[in-house]
Amino acid sequence: MQGIQANAPAGEQVPVQFVHVTRPARALLGWMQRDEAHKIQAGGRADVHTPEHEERAARARVAVASRAVGINQADVIREAPEELQEHIASLQQAPAAAQYFQQGWRVCLADLRNVCALQPSIFTDHAVERTRSVTPDDLRSIAAISLPLPQAAALPLLFDQAHQSWVLSSANPNLRIVGNWHGQVQPGLMGFGFTVSVLPSFIQVARFSNRYVLRDGNHRAYGFLLAGITTVPVLTRDFGQFEDLGLPPGLLPAAAYLGERPPAFADFLNEDVSADVLLPAVQKTIVVAGLELTTFG
Repeated sequence: MQGIQANAPAGEQVPVQFVHVTRPARALLGWMQRDEAHKIQAGGRADVHTPEHEERAARARVAVASRAVGINQADVIREAPEELQEHIASLQQAPAAAQYFQQGWRVCLADLRNVCALQPSIFTDHAVERTRSVTPDDLRSIAAISLPLPQAAALPLLFDQAHQSWVLSSANPNLRIVGNWHGQVQPGLMGFGFTVSVLPSFIQVARFSNRYVLRDGNHRAYGFLLAGITTVPVLTRDFGQFEDLGLPPGLLPAAAYLGERPPAFADFLNEDVSADVLLPAVQKTIVVAGLELTTFG
């Protein structure tokens, strides 16, 4: 796809190419099926198989199988301290977060090391970026990242003259269309459009079937662990029915994180069961197009 920059000088089109790129990631090979482990090590390609990939995945599966049964989650969740009450109160007033409190979520401290991982892989560069500004010994600084309050976000905006389209793209999957509008801009001119936002995302630890799992916030959780920060403020809630968890597709099978030897989130840093890989970069794109059609009949 090719577009032009919206802030280009009048009459000057600046081509923008959207190309295939990869990004560094970590993958939990020890809990993947054989074919999936090969595919993820090959950058998402199902037609590439190498002895090195086979050996590395096999070693990871053996390491998992040799573990003791179960996972100790006795002290994963602790009550939030007094110093977080102001941040919690602000969250409860923020529209994007208020709905979680209405659904029964509450703010607690969670030890990320022993929360079970659901995602098979995470982008590591994005994880470092998301937690770069944290102050390790300041719980409120950590909460500002793990449970962020609403803030202004600059969105990369392009205009495709050939297709009369506005194009917004972001590596953040929380880029969403959140509303629409129409009205008179000036006499004789009507305006129609959409409102777009990068919705805040919160680290969420859900409890289901007596097991704590990381429902959202994987990249920040990984960034925190890399920075040596193991305990962070999160939203947490108990779930009775698996369907109520509302999990997206593409996760590890439930038998992995609810089974006898589940992946702890700290296993992303464990060379015995996980590995560095390169995966196709994922972009969330919104296209707002204006079409002129002539119809008959």
